[in-house]
Amino acid sequence: MHFPCHMTIEPHTFVAVRTLEELNLSYNGITTVPPLPSSLMNLSLSHTNILVLDATSLAGLHNLRFLFMDGNCYYKNPCKGAVEVTPGALLGLSNLTHLSLKYNNLSKVPHQLPPSLEYLLVSYNRIVKLTPEDLANLTSLRTLDVGGNCRRCDHAFNPCIDCKQKSLQLSPETFHHLSHLEGLVLKDSSLYTLNSLWFRGLVNLSVLDLSENFLYDCITKTRAFRNLTSLRKLDLSFNYRKKVSFAQLHLARSFENLVSLQDLNLNGIFFRQLNNKTLRWLFNLRNLHTLHLQMNFINEAQLSIFGTFPSLHFVDLSDNRISGSFITSTANPEEADKEEQGSGVLAPALLSTLGSKNFMVKCRNLKFTLDLSRNNLVTIQPKMFVNLSHLQCLSLSHNSIAQAVNGSQFLPLINLQVLDLSHNKLDLYHGRSFTELPQLRALDLSYNNQAFSMKGIGHNFSFVAHLSRLRYLSLAHNNIHSRVSSRLQSNSLKSLDFSGNAIGLLWGEGNLYLQFFQDLRNLSHLDLSQNRLHILLPQNLDNLPKSLKILNLRDNYLSFFNWSSLAFLPNLEVLDLAGNQLKALTNGTLPNGTQLQTLDVSSNSIVSVVPSFFALAVMLKEVNLSDNYLKTVDRSWFGPIVVNLTMLDVRSNPLHCACGAAFVDLLLEVQTKVPGLPNQVKCGSPGQLQGRSIFAQDLRLCLDEVLSWDCFGLSLLAVAVGVAVPLLHHLCGWDVWYCFHLCLAWLPLLAKGQRGARALPYDAFVVFDKAQSAVADWVYNELRVRLEERRGRRALRLCLEDRDWLPGQTLVENLWASIYGSRKTLFVLAHTDRVSGLLRISFLLAQQRLLEDRKDVVVLVILRPDAHRSRYVRLRQRLCRQSVLFWPQQPSGQGSFWAQLSTALTRDNRHFYNRNFCRGPTAE
Repeated sequence: MHFPCHMTIEPHTFVAVRTLEELNLSYNGITTVPPLPSSLMNLSLSHTNILVLDATSLAGLHNLRFLFMDGNCYYKNPCKGAVEVTPGALLGLSNLTHLSLKYNNLSKVPHQLPPSLEYLLVSYNRIVKLTPEDLANLTSLRTLDVGGNCRRCDHAFNPCIDCKQKSLQLSPETFHHLSHLEGLVLKDSSLYTLNSLWFRGLVNLSVLDLSENFLYDCITKTRAFRNLTSLRKLDLSFNYRKKVSFAQLHLARSFENLVSLQDLNLNGIFFRQLNNKTLRWLFNLRNLHTLHLQMNFINEAQLSIFGTFPSLHFVDLSDNRISGSFITSTANPEEADKEEQGSGVLAPALLSTLGSKNFMVKCRNLKFTLDLSRNNLVTIQPKMFVNLSHLQCLSLSHNSIAQAVNGSQFLPLINLQVLDLSHNKLDLYHGRSFTELPQLRALDLSYNNQAFSMKGIGHNFSFVAHLSRLRYLSLAHNNIHSRVSSRLQSNSLKSLDFSGNAIGLLWGEGNLYLQFFQDLRNLSHLDLSQNRLHILLPQNLDNLPKSLKILNLRDNYLSFFNWSSLAFLPNLEVLDLAGNQLKALTNGTLPNGTQLQTLDVSSNSIVSVVPSFFALAVMLKEVNLSDNYLKTVDRSWFGPIVVNLTMLDVRSNPLHCACGAAFVDLLLEVQTKVPGLPNQVKCGSPGQLQGRSIFAQDLRLCLDEVLSWDCFGLSLLAVAVGVAVPLLHHLCGWDVWYCFHLCLAWLPLLAKGQRGARALPYDAFVVFDKAQSAVADWVYNELRVRLEERRGRRALRLCLEDRDWLPGQTLVENLWASIYGSRKTLFVLAHTDRVSGLLRISFLLAQQRLLEDRKDVVVLVILRPDAHRSRYVRLRQRLCRQSVLFWPQQPSGQGSFWAQLSTALTRDNRHFYNRNFCRGPTAE
């Protein structure tokens, strides 16, 4: 969004930082480049309001290497015209290697750029023509991005303006002198053809992005790739023809010259048949390992052609419409090219997911992976995988496969190790399912719940016993609840995901399924989360494999857990009970000798933990108690193992932050092991601390034991007085009355003595304008000397700002202490018509003292008697003449002045008031 905010930067803000190397001024409303230190190496001015760069903007930045100024004039940061970079504006930046000017409405590449540039990014501007002069002298350029300058708006992901030209105009010699160029981006440039002269001389070009153009015809006959022998990555995605899906696609012969090609992207070109003629010129590319064919609306694919590639590692055919394989006809290519190209509106759908990512991650280190996820496959036939015996990973997730697999569907795939069949409709009826895959190590059958939801249909899991190399099996989210094999058997299986089923219903059928997992002899990881478990009996744990190391019981309905039954799992290291309904950890403790290292009981309803609950689990390292109802964390729960913990999570608990809470000391002791301790471990009570950090507790609110006893004593005394006074009044009322009034008569005398004892520290606080040098000189050299040094034992104590004010206190604190700590406040003025600043504040505080203490402490000394006198001065002369003194112009009158001033400072102003007009202030 664009906000009309203008930031102001003072001229020397950054210049003073002489060692500054990196500065980011992005997203500020600055309109010019502020002065910068010469040490700067990385500067970002993106998304600002800077619209002009000239020779003075970045003068002196000889060390600058990176300059980013993107998005200063486009639809999210609009301006009336375009960013202007004057010719030669950046020529003085002799070390500049990276320059980015994207989204600036530039109509041409800035001229006279520094020859040191290696990366130039000017994409998404309005540059419709490139000539050799635009890139002159940039012989060191390694990456050039000019994409998005002449866009095809039917495929735009943001606001788009149609290009005035038909396509980006490129001179044949535009890139000839860029012999070091390694990356060239011409995406979204409305290109219809490729000129082989563009790439002449680009002997080091390794990455070429031609996506989102109109090259659907060009890629079938172009010769532009003949000299790109160093190209490693080529992106031709979304070069489709509007509203057309081709019957076939035959790549041009010049593709066979891309001998270094490793990654080819052909997504979104829209053709319906994939056969050996489609990719025949790629068969001999020995370095090609990745081929993308997503979102092409392919409905027939000859998968056997991928067996011809010598080094292919990954083929992505996901998000198509493949419903089966086919055998190619013997028709000539010329005849095939004459087939009808089809009609209808076919818009490309951008899908963010590329298959079952959580499962396919297991294929990263395998030699050959084929992704057929999100297609329209209904059945699997062996002929689909002819010539693919070297395939090691296959994803068929998110299809509509609804057949009963019987051990014959994948016969050619003798080396397959990973098979993903999740999100289908498989029927596991045959006992020989998948047995044709002797090397199978991972099998994902999750989300195949349609067959398991059919009432009265049985399901056979005996095939698991025949997969001798199977390590990972997922049967998750199939709603398995009845009519399945009574046992799972395997000597090789290490991990079983059985989440999202109903093992609680199976175990509730007597002893039929009690030993369902027992014959998985080497199982180490079992996931039983979301299985509708309401109770977990000891015999259920006793019949789990003894080799089990990780047990996941998350998100069930367990309100009770028999902790002593963990002894049935001697090798268990991780137990996850999060998201259940446990109320307390009180029924026993963790058993002695357990190997448990991680216990997660978060997101339950735990309110208390029995002492020494964790103490016997000496191997315990991680405890998660977050999101419960605990009010404290007690050291007694852990015993000596607390020092061995590597993680103790107590977040989202309503901890009671009482004064002296012991859990604070415990958490501070293991603070490095507590996630989010500073700001995520919060109080639940008392009310004033609810939702705040446990360290936000105000210690002043804590109860003081001594104060408590004092309050108790005072309350006891009040009760005693309340009882004694009526009793004494009744028995000897007149005597008490006489004693009371006798004491009352002594109070004024005591108060007067106390007032005399409380002597103020200063006789006068001197207030003057330090900006007036004549006044300051008179105060320091005349007033101070006369009243402090020349009076001997009768010397007065003066309070001066520069000498007596305490450093570290605020002005108001010092001013208040000076006025209330002095008998008088002496104002030394050169004139009285304009008073401001410290003089005015001091006068207001003196008047406040008059209102509060009924003491007039103001004494005025005016150094220029001939100056204009304000109304206040004239009124004060009339009411209290002796408190307004004028410095005599004749030296003969100075002795009388000092006598009058001494009298004014030592006597109360009440004695000076004119009785004809007022009585002056009187103390209450």
